[in-house]
Amino acid sequence: MDPILIRPEMLIRIATDAAHGSLWAALRGLVRRPAPGESAEPELAAFEESPADPQLARALITALVQRAAQEAAFGAALERWGDIAEDEGGRVGRVTNTISGSTFHGAVIQGGDIHGMNVFNAPLPDGPMGGSQ
Repeated sequence: MDPILIRPEMLIRIATDAAHGSLWAALRGLVRRPAPGESAEPELAAFEESPADPQLARALITALVQRAAQEAAFGAALERWGDIAEDEGGRVGRVTNTISGSTFHGAVIQGGDIHGMNVFNAPLPDGPMGGSQ
């Protein structure tokens, strides 16, 4: 299990965003399965008390990775969960911008977490970056 697959930011988003409730419930169920060795339940409980705390998220990730190293079936299930979480909205801090359809002059503003399509059709101002020169 690669600990990079589960990032603190992703755990925080999944734990605090109601839209990801089923993902959080799946992780909870995975953690609460009987464990032959160390469990991650104490770290899960602490994180659930303060789900926006990056240190508690890191502690939970560490406990999950340690359990995955001890129990192959848990590791495989955790890796599947991480893949699903990444695909279904755990993406944090990644931005993809596409500019197409014409030639653009001037500044480009990039941003994340913008949903839908934004079209800007304002005329360019006069000056060094656009308009009549």
